Amino acid sequence: MSRSRVVVLEILLFLFSAVIIGRLFYWQILKHSDFTVAAQSQIENTVQVGAKRGKIFAADGSILVSNQRAFLMYSILPEIRKLRQKDESYDDFVKTISEKIAPILLKEKIAVREKVSQSEKDNIWDEIRTNISFQLHQPKLIWVPLAKKINEDTKKQIEAFHIKGIGFEEDTERFYPEGNLAANLLGFVGKDNKGDDKGYFGLEGYYDDKLRGRVGTLIQEVDALGRPILAADPEGLGTLNGMDLHTTIDRTAQYVLDKKIKEGVERYGAKSGAALILNPRTGALIASSSFPTFNLADPSGAKNEYFKNLGVGEVYEPGSTFKSVTFSAALDSGSIQTSTICPCKGPIKAAGFEVQTFDNKYHPNSTITQILQHSDNVGAAFAAQKMGIDVFLKYIKDFGFGASSGIDLQGEETGIIKNRSDWNEIELVTAAFGQGLSVTPLQMVTALAAISNDGVLMKPYVVQKITSPKGEVDFSPKKERQVIKSSTAATMRQLLLAAVEGGEAKRLIPHGYRVAGKTGTAQVPVAGRYSTKTVASFVGFGPAEDPRFTMIVALFEPSASIFAADTAEPLFFKIIEELYPYWGIPVSK
Repeated sequence: MSRSRVVVLEILLFLFSAVIIGRLFYWQILKHSDFTVAAQSQIENTVQVGAKRGKIFAADGSILVSNQRAFLMYSILPEIRKLRQKDESYDDFVKTISEKIAPILLKEKIAVREKVSQSEKDNIWDEIRTNISFQLHQPKLIWVPLAKKINEDTKKQIEAFHIKGIGFEEDTERFYPEGNLAANLLGFVGKDNKGDDKGYFGLEGYYDDKLRGRVGTLIQEVDALGRPILAADPEGLGTLNGMDLHTTIDRTAQYVLDKKIKEGVERYGAKSGAALILNPRTGALIASSSFPTFNLADPSGAKNEYFKNLGVGEVYEPGSTFKSVTFSAALDSGSIQTSTICPCKGPIKAAGFEVQTFDNKYHPNSTITQILQHSDNVGAAFAAQKMGIDVFLKYIKDFGFGASSGIDLQGEETGIIKNRSDWNEIELVTAAFGQGLSVTPLQMVTALAAISNDGVLMKPYVVQKITSPKGEVDFSPKKERQVIKSSTAATMRQLLLAAVEGGEAKRLIPHGYRVAGKTGTAQVPVAGRYSTKTVASFVGFGPAEDPRFTMIVALFEPSASIFAADTAEPLFFKIIEELYPYWGIPVSK
């Protein structure tokens, strides 16, 4: 071979080696990370491991919300496709599979519902079959979920079919030992836009980040069909279970409240109803009830408005219950005295308008006690005029109106108190008897709690302790401010006691029950005017001399009678007739 040919051959070999080395450098160095990911995707399966959601306890330590065993049903598509017969279309094959398991899933779905119409049943059936068909038709996936949070009985029934390619992964779901007790207070767990568990409304919504814990990841080696290789040890980030909530809720009081509010709404033909009970000394929420409510085990069957906790989320004009605030402010500011007499013999004039009583009856030379007993709008307007806008508005805000109370429940509203620039003489006098401003039941009961607590406003709260494996956090009662003087509060307790014992519903009061409070019948504003519909409410505390509780009962749009003295007030006393013996509160002889 000539020297020139040897040189050419050496050059060719050199170039060939350079190309090989270059490609190896490209694949092994430059593209190393990409191929590592690709390889891992073929031999590893990353699974999210759900954390156990925290429990919710009542004040006595009993469980309100817990978890129970549930299962995720999934399919390994390469395995299940092997079951199809050669002469069978894949659509027919999927239909056969779904018709086996869908009836069992349907049975579990409707079992938790109180009433299910045929059309609802058909819709659920279609949803189940559509989901199964969609998942089994995924062309590029190996593992697909078929149903989430099914119970053990459903799992066993499906396992009895021995369908290769269908498996189960253990999970948990919410369990309610007390049924639907305190549903609107607790809230519920649903799915977010990623399909993960999320708390909505009430405690579940407010404390979702504490309750849900941290989801873990499990990286498991798999074979070509996506099946775990049992000999390989899984790695990943461990789960961190959710924290537990220990609440101030009195389970028995909550049961009584739930039962009585439902009965009251039905008896008086109301659109809805709400009630709250506070410990005035601490601000602890003892019970909170709304009706209509929803099924905790199956919230999907309820209307959206049924999820709302009306006690913290319903905004309404308070009507005459607000007179308790008006006279507290007027007495505390020195604008009037307990001896002050209202000289009004007819309607009172303000900014060119006339303010009348609801029945157009007038009580000239009335004392404060008589004004409250008659629920006299003119007398309240007289007291507001004595104060003036700036003084009255300061007390309204000090009592907590127009702002969030900070209670640890999702969905709290603030009500509406106009800015100072929007107040004039007519706003002043109408606010005196609870019109032209709006509140929530929680704000109203918190204000009365301050009067019953020597004028000290406490922050309302529900959770008194949060516990986790790492320790616990306690929450102490929090004083917001001294709204009125202790002496003013003592005077108001006696005035509100007289308002009850000398008011329209005095014959309905159980003998010996010393309760101070005020009724309110407020017309519902619609499109700039007042309709004939009302909100009937009663807010009070007892025993008057040493208050142990403060409670509000509100009925929205009652039809049996529009007046609180005929509806909300008797319902209030029906509730405490059951609670006084339970709490061991002595009845005066």
